Amino acid sequence: MTLHITYCSKDKDRTRKDLPAIERYDSERIDRVKAYADERSEEFAILSGKYGLTYPDEKIPFYDELLREKDIPELITGLKNFLQAQNPEKVTYHTKKVEGRRIPYFKLIRHASDTLDIEFEKRIINRDS
Repeated sequence: MTLHITYCSKDKDRTRKDLPAIERYDSERIDRVKAYADERSEEFAILSGKYGLTYPDEKIPFYDELLREKDIPELITGLKNFLQAQNPEKVTYHTKKVEGRRIPYFKLIRHASDTLDIEFEKRIINRDS
């Protein structure tokens, strides 16, 4: 099984009540990656800068935090636990060019996948894809 992952978004529904992650994040990219996984009957998760890997239907509160390199050690165990529970043969990480603020997200998921010896693929998202 392939697990498709993309990072969260800065734009969020600011509703105070907990919302499913797929509703919390206001991102066409996230919606497109989920649709891509659904079309293939494969799994999908969102990499949150605060909560680590979340299922799209997992309810999360509003937050406004960006993942930084210094936060990676605190999230790595949760990511590895999530991946071990899912037991994917492959992780496909969907991202725009890995630069700037996207670097810690990439490092986190890549490190967790490598540590667990899970095949890893980075798919660059272009504007049109």
